[in-house]
Amino acid sequence: MSRAENREELERMRIAMEGENSWDRMKRKAREEPLVPAGVAVTCFALVAATVGVKTGNKAYANNMFRLRVAAQGFTVVAMLGGSLYYSYKEKKLKEQKA
Repeated sequence: MSRAENREELERMRIAMEGENSWDRMKRKAREEPLVPAGVAVTCFALVAATVGVKTGNKAYANNMFRLRVAAQGFTVVAMLGGSLYYSYKEKKLKEQKA
């Protein structure tokens, strides 16, 4: 086992023994899948910017921001799916190595 795998295994054992609060879980998930929080941040930015565009009456800007929001949401879903597939593959490979 490599040093990184040992560290991950120790972290899993610590979580299993002590439990995990919501802030620690959020930090761990952000470390595991860093593209998801980035996608969420871009989605929130686009939504706020579109709201500002609607309130100021700038229809073209608001429409572009709504399109950006849809694209960012799509990116976030793809990042979640990709991360899920990657970590399920990684877990499967780790179990095969242990057996």
